[in-house]
Amino acid sequence: MKVSYLAIGLIAVVLLISVSVVSGVEPSTISPQLKIPNSSQPFDDKAFQERADFAIKNLTNPFPTENNLMELQSAYYDLVKKNVKQDFYAEARNITKFLFYDMKAAEEMQDYKEQTGPNHIQMDFREDIGDQAYADLDAAKRAWKSISHLYPNFTPAFP
Repeated sequence: MKVSYLAIGLIAVVLLISVSVVSGVEPSTISPQLKIPNSSQPFDDKAFQERADFAIKNLTNPFPTENNLMELQSAYYDLVKKNVKQDFYAEARNITKFLFYDMKAAEEMQDYKEQTGPNHIQMDFREDIGDQAYADLDAAKRAWKSISHLYPNFTPAFP
């Protein structure tokens, strides 16, 4: 049985296309994650909650751009270093998860907008950036559902 290299190449291309169509874009990997509680240090629950409340109410709504995005990045990286009590940890982790995905989606949407427009040449990676932005935005929306009960009179303005 004689198989041509062309046939093998076509089969490989079909498999590659079918695998890439089936696999969707996954949300970004959360890094760094919220610090695991350390019982030997003082707890920062109150400072965490105040900083998180400010970030959620003022930096994520409307969807963060430019200065709000930089402040949100700063808030996120500050929050993940805080030492919170074990019984507050799950809630704090959900809060930082929401902030992370909101921040990542905003960063990627900003990158996407910078790469589009009449002065830019067509590049395949632009679509990848846009796809990643929407995957992270969807993750932010799911994360919001886990903390929305903490903010009953607030709703983020997702794009």
